[in-house]
Amino acid sequence: MKTLILCDRESLSYEKLNLASKVEKILEKSKSEVETITLNGDEINPCKGCFKCWVKTPGLCIMRNDCGNTVARKEIQSDVVVFISKITYGGYSYDIKSFLDRSIPNISPFFEIVNGEMRHKMRYKRFPIMITIGYGPCTNQEYQTFINLAKHNALNMRPPKHFVFIMEKINELKETMESLKNVLELEISK
Repeated sequence: MKTLILCDRESLSYEKLNLASKVEKILEKSKSEVETITLNGDEINPCKGCFKCWVKTPGLCIMRNDCGNTVARKEIQSDVVVFISKITYGGYSYDIKSFLDRSIPNISPFFEIVNGEMRHKMRYKRFPIMITIGYGPCTNQEYQTFINLAKHNALNMRPPKHFVFIMEKINELKETMESLKNVLELEISK
């Protein structure tokens, strides 16, 4: 199994812990080949909204002077993608959101009805399983917003499975890692 971890910069030193390395250890124990990329929103060009990745260079962003295309390609070639994001007003962190905006070449510009809802058609035959880990203190409303955002983001990509974990306080780390381990053993590795 090939797993890609996409994390924000803050996750490397959140509460003096490297959350990405904690997730890496759990994944490596499940016999996964793991690659971690720390995203830096300042080094990712913002999406221009030109849609040339859909009509002129299908599957590739026309901006090639940053990591956008490389990371998007690694995402689609993985079996599992894990996003580690600080919860920011119920949304993704700047670093994660910057990449997600640039990953639209991985979906098709065409639409279809899926389970009664309009969705982008799939550009590729499969999308990796998605796991989103949100961390940091948040209100109940931000908590729910983050879960809904991650769920709907996954619905648009249509992975075979998707999971969302939220760790509001550092003392929830052990429980969150145990939940991740259980998902890997019971839902993904089988």
